[in-house]
Amino acid sequence: MMSERWIRCVECNQVAHVTPFEGFPSYSYDERCGEFIETAADDEACFLEFHRHHTMEELFIIKDSFISEGRYGEPLKVSYFEATNGKERFVIRGCRHDITRPMGYELIAGYIETSFRREVQSREIRKQLGEEIKDPPLAETNVERFIQIVERVVSQFPPRDSIEITAETDTPLISHCKLGIGAIREILTLCTEFFDGMELKRLEKFIEDNNSYNEPMTLLLKRTFRIRRAQTALLRGEAATSGVERKAAQHS
Repeated sequence: MMSERWIRCVECNQVAHVTPFEGFPSYSYDERCGEFIETAADDEACFLEFHRHHTMEELFIIKDSFISEGRYGEPLKVSYFEATNGKERFVIRGCRHDITRPMGYELIAGYIETSFRREVQSREIRKQLGEEIKDPPLAETNVERFIQIVERVVSQFPPRDSIEITAETDTPLISHCKLGIGAIREILTLCTEFFDGMELKRLEKFIEDNNSYNEPMTLLLKRTFRIRRAQTALLRGEAATSGVERKAAQHS
């Protein structure tokens, strides 16, 4: 049986996700009659047949290049990922406007440019400090001072430590990442000016206990991406860029 492939028509610059089920009928459930209805395959969707007299080539997906501005479970979201024919680089844009229709794909000569920023979970830290540090609790001014120190250290760019993803959210644009050892050391060093020895020990334990998965001391890694459109083939490693599409993470 034929495996799944990504095929590009060079003349038309179109792409298709060719599966072993290419040309097979589709089925939908009709609630009115309580039966599954068979729909014959659309002849235009049979990509290989439609482009059989054209020059075609196989594209290979670039690992870990997937990104989207939509949530993972959203069926109508627009998604992007990179592919290559070994010489040129492409972005494949996938979307559907109707949940009953298959995904449609657009081929863009270019690449995905990503950037990121790290954000402190200030509200969650404040709440967790109140729940964990008691008898006596930290003064409200010290809670705010601790959060300000964390924000100051995290705002440094480039980051002191390598980024370690600890958890994903429901969107590929936002992940949780660990507060690194270097950042923790600097936070505790800055805290020595404002906190006594016992408070420092409690804060050090608080950081250690809340710095995994999606816990309060992990940082939110918020990604932004652009689709860089190439005007010329990348055969010589030269690409003029135009038409930038920008999508930014939103988090409430």
